[in-house]
Amino acid sequence: MFSQSAVAGPAVTTEWIEARMPLESCKQRVEDSLRRVGVREVDPKKFTIFAHHGENTAAIRCLPDQGIIFFVVSGPKLQSADDFLDDILAAFRRR
Repeated sequence: MFSQSAVAGPAVTTEWIEARMPLESCKQRVEDSLRRVGVREVDPKKFTIFAHHGENTAAIRCLPDQGIIFFVVSGPKLQSADDFLDDILAAFRRR
């Protein structure tokens, strides 16, 4: 028999927005947005920026050819992951 906590996985929340901008501009704007919400370390890759904040992990992927940015946040609690995602999106939109 499994306990509930043994089989419970992390909470994952996603969002995407339309954005037409060059890849490097997108990545820089994502990094700036993450820093505005308190993330101290970001890990940029070719298309995706990774970040950790508290117990949450974010992966934000810039897809300039498709004109979208895809946001994924995971963590142990859905509400915390949702709140972190909302903060990132608000900072991104504020510019």
